[in-house]
Amino acid sequence: MAGKKNRDNKAWMIPEGETRATASHHFIAAKTLSMIREGKKLRMRKYHPGKQEHVWFVETKMPPHSK
Repeated sequence: MAGKKNRDNKAWMIPEGETRATASHHFIAAKTLSMIREGKKLRMRKYHPGKQEHVWFVETKMPPHSK
């Protein structure tokens, strides 16, 4: 019997200080199971192609999908 697949391991990352609606760039990052259990939010420094520099990205809620 296969175990339950964890679907909560993805995080929507947007530049710090921006909202989901006005985000100029975003990407999806994977969270580890221990981070999910502890309730930690991701915050990482990545390259922003629009600004052409490295900026801090923070985790936000995944957008709803449309069916």
